[in-house]
Parts: sequence; structure tokens; C-alpha cells
Amino acid sequence: MNLFGLTLSDVQKFFLIFIRLATIMAIIPFYGERSVPIQLKLGLALLISVIVYPLLTGAAVPQETQSLLGFSVSMLQSLLAGLMVGFIPLMLFAGVQLGGELIGFQMGFGITSVLDPLSQIRMSLIAQFEYILAMLIFITLDGHLYFLQGIVKSFQVVPLVGASFPNVLGEALVDLSREIFIIGLKIAAPIMVTIFLTNVGLGILGRTMPQMNIFIVGFPLQIGVGLVVLGMSIPAFAFVFEKMFHAFYSKWLALIVTF
Repeated sequence: MNLFGLTLSDVQKFFLIFIRLATIMAIIPFYGERSVPIQLKLGLALLISVIVYPLLTGAAVPQETQSLLGFSVSMLQSLLAGLMVGFIPLMLFAGVQLGGELIGFQMGFGITSVLDPLSQIRMSLIAQFEYILAMLIFITLDGHLYFLQGIVKSFQVVPLVGASFPNVLGEALVDLSREIFIIGLKIAAPIMVTIFLTNVGLGILGRTMPQMNIFIVGFPLQIGVGLVVLGMSIPAFAFVFEKMFHAFYSKWLALIVTF
């Protein structure tokens, strides 16, 4: 069949590209936020598909995959490849949210939560603040453009049909999952140490002045000290997040090659 100069293989090739891109756009940070309309995600995936399609001149759909069963398997492989490519950058922002949750718990905000307008989930005030701050820094670093560059590169190294998922990819995902806790601790470390020293000082004060109600004094003191240190640590947070973003981006590109 040849319609408007397009063969069945060309149509299937474009459809596989679109499936992978739509899956990536559904979960990748910034583009995959729940506040972003689905129509915009699909439109962006369609636009990038039109751009990527001419670049994949050597990627043709084999004859054996043009059957219904073979093409269904290719669709599933393209879907899984899109999930893997889009899921890896998500871990960086998951670490930022974890750090914010740790800070909020130490400051006494663990019982309070608000609806995040970006992810449409409930999280603590500090976690929401850290997440929005990280997203603003991410945009300042042109991270959304870096992600588009990585997505286009994934089509150059990951086969459109027959993408493999070796054991080394699973091991790398486990290592990156561990990075979530490391990132969270790095972000929360200044406030956690400060609150710990504050609690030690309050404990010593409570032993020397038994008539003082430490619980009444300690709770607002923890919040006040935590907010002051949080404000002072914003430049350090921006510096650390920039370093972590570039390191994570390099790991992301290295993992894409393993498909």
C-alpha cells in the first residue's frame, strides 16, 4: 500500500516514534507534570515526532514486524523504552521532594500538607517549596532543553524496533534509586544538623533550668531556626542542585546507550 508517497512501513515507523515520545512526555519532569494539559503533551510529542522522523533514515520497520502480532510487540517495546527514558530523570526531583519532606519533619511540619499545583499530590510545605525552587533552577539551567536533546539522542542510540533491556540497565536503575536518598540527605543535611544541635541545646537548657517548659519553647524555636537556615541555604541548594543535575544528565545519557 502506498498512500501519499507513504508506505505501510513508513506509517508504522512514525507511529512507533510517536508512542515512545508520548510515553516520555507523560512522565518526564517539567513536561510530564499533571498540571500540563494532555493535549499539550500529545501535541508536543507529535511535533517532535515530525522532527525526529527524517533523522531516522536508517531505521526501517522489518518485514516480519509488519504483521499484527509483530507490530504489537514492537509497540510494547517502544512503550517500555519510553518509560525507561522518561523515568530516569524523575529520580532527581524525587530526591528533592524527599529532602523537603525530611526538612519539614525535622522542623515540625510533618503533620501539615498542602496540594501541590504541579504534581497534584499532597506534600509538606517545605517539600513543595524545595520542589518549586528546584523546578525554577532547572528552567534557569535550560534543563528542559537538555531533556529534549537527550530524548532526540535516545532515538539515535536506542533501536526503534527490537530495543533490548539488559541486566546492566536494571543494576543501573537500582543504583540511581539509591541516589534518591543521597540527594535527599544532601539537601536536608544543613537543616537536620542545625535542628539536632538546637535540640541538644534545649536538652542542656532543660537540665539546668527545670522550671522552663521546653516543649513550649522548643517547638517555635525549631521552626524559627529551621526557616532561617533554610533561607540562608538557598544559594547552597542552587549550587548543589546544579551539580547534581549535570551529573544526573550524564548518567542518563550513559544509560540510554545500554539499551
